[in-house]
Amino acid sequence: MLEALAVDERHLLLLGLLMAQSQHGYSINEFIEKNLGRVSGMKRATAYALLEKLEHRGFVRMDTETVGNYPPRKVYSITPAGREAFFSLLEELLVDTDNGGSAAEIALMFVDWLDRERVVALLRERIERLEGAAAQLRAMPSHKDSSGVDYAVQRRIILLEAEADWLKQLIRQL
Repeated sequence: MLEALAVDERHLLLLGLLMAQSQHGYSINEFIEKNLGRVSGMKRATAYALLEKLEHRGFVRMDTETVGNYPPRKVYSITPAGREAFFSLLEELLVDTDNGGSAAEIALMFVDWLDRERVVALLRERIERLEGAAAQLRAMPSHKDSSGVDYAVQRRIILLEAEADWLKQLIRQL
């Protein structure tokens, strides 16, 4: 189902915010702006465009609500297909080490929707992938004529190891 729509952490963020309750597009954007600005750089226009795409794919339903003399407002709700897509994407992004850091951060925001044992299993899989990527980088030969490349590789190894260590601490907390 997810193959029909190129999905990423922005879709997960929107679907995750709708898991708890239906919301107006404006309130979704306000929440993202005020609370998640440092994790997600999603702009208002992008959020609305993604909500429309999610609606078109059947992951989100949009209803129009009129209250008093105010103009009609769009209210978005997640559909059963959207819930399925949410859980699938959540699990995918929790283990995917190829996406940027914000994808993992957004996925971590929604781990409470999974049972603890599943979260631990997914995080262990992510740790294995991180450690594997670090081992591959450590096995690379040194770039004698380009020390800057070596610095970049060393930095990446340290970041991969740091994330793996942090995830091991998180698993102990869980």
